[in-house]
Amino acid sequence: MLVGGEVDKMEQKNGPGRDREDQGVLATSVESAAQATEKTLLAWFGLCRDVRGELAQRAVSMIEWVEGTQQGATRLARSLVQRVDEVSVAWIDANERMALGVVRALGTTGQGASLLASRAAASLTSTRRETVAQA
Repeated sequence: MLVGGEVDKMEQKNGPGRDREDQGVLATSVESAAQATEKTLLAWFGLCRDVRGELAQRAVSMIEWVEGTQQGATRLARSLVQRVDEVSVAWIDANERMALGVVRALGTTGQGASLLASRAAASLTSTRRETVAQA
């Protein structure tokens, strides 16, 4: 007969109240097959849970990657618009200064031409008067 602790362990392995001597070959085979099948099923469903957990984690990671990519693309688009706007402002300012420079140059040229024409006219008329007065 087995000591108290060992009897409990045997009962757990063989089921409650069963001794190895009471079971026949067929009963032992059926019980062993049932236990092996139970362990196989537990392992299989454990593996299914592990696969499900990994797939869920990868799906969440993929969604986070897509979100990060979208946020990055949005930041790049915002930066692109800002830089294009800065370049546009620079070109508009440059064209404005150039156009104002041309207008001012035309104004100055016009004033210079007017001054030249009035001096030429004055010199022609004063020369004629002096010539007429001398004659």
